[in-house]
Amino acid sequence: MTTLAMKSGAVVLGGRTIWRDASFRIEPATVTAVLGPNGAGKSTLLRVILGLVPLSEGVLEVLGREPERGNRRVGYMAQSRYVDNLSSITGRDYVGLGYDGPRFGWRRDPKKADVVHQALMLTGTASFADQPLRTLSGGQRQRIALAHATVFRPELLLLDEPLAGLDLAAQAEIVDLINLIRDSTRAAVVVVAHDLNPLAPIVDEVLWVARRQIRSGPVSEVVNERVLSELYGHPIEIIVTPHGRRVIVGLEEEFAHPHPHGHDHTDELGHEHFAEFYEEEAQ
Repeated sequence: MTTLAMKSGAVVLGGRTIWRDASFRIEPATVTAVLGPNGAGKSTLLRVILGLVPLSEGVLEVLGREPERGNRRVGYMAQSRYVDNLSSITGRDYVGLGYDGPRFGWRRDPKKADVVHQALMLTGTASFADQPLRTLSGGQRQRIALAHATVFRPELLLLDEPLAGLDLAAQAEIVDLINLIRDSTRAAVVVVAHDLNPLAPIVDEVLWVARRQIRSGPVSEVVNERVLSELYGHPIEIIVTPHGRRVIVGLEEEFAHPHPHGHDHTDELGHEHFAEFYEEEAQ
């Protein structure tokens, strides 16, 4: 069964069209990179999939059903991880939040400890899970966040900027972990990112969001000079370095101010939405 399918989708917020005429499919056990400039509507797409924002036009099916809030078959790693700033919560407790939602500690569940342990083992975080989050490196916190998102072994995993603020070595570790999760669980993984290069070795499909459009397909069919020039309405040049990195020339203004911990100005996915998503899950 196709994991996700959108046909002729459009979103209008506050009278502004974010994107329109979006049609694509996402299959199980694939990694899809969502790329595009800030404010283009990348995070809006995640909100639609999570059931937080309705389509203004078109149809979306997530795991064979309409999108719904609190769907345990959909895992979500937020770009803004409020809990990271708390002084005493441990990694294990944070993963437990993924099990309980905002009602952390409100009931005793004999299954919880085993489920949390399995998520920690999957992500290789058990060895430091009992340390306070504030003592962990950025890469370790991202791995804990992935354990949180995968606590129910979701069939669809949504990751909003999982590589933000990490050095190249830590980025590579997270990319390897995403690939391991995809291979181990057969989940479809959707990754919002600013840069395709770190993800290129594991990406199957690309959704490029820009100028109120979404273009989809394999990397070679979307991230090329013809498609991007057509999408942006002016010449785009792609230079491939000897190491295989793609350098896109002609989008300097679009990507002039990437902010590692920022968000699309039209569609923040912060702690408020995170709590809203999990509130119904905990019921």
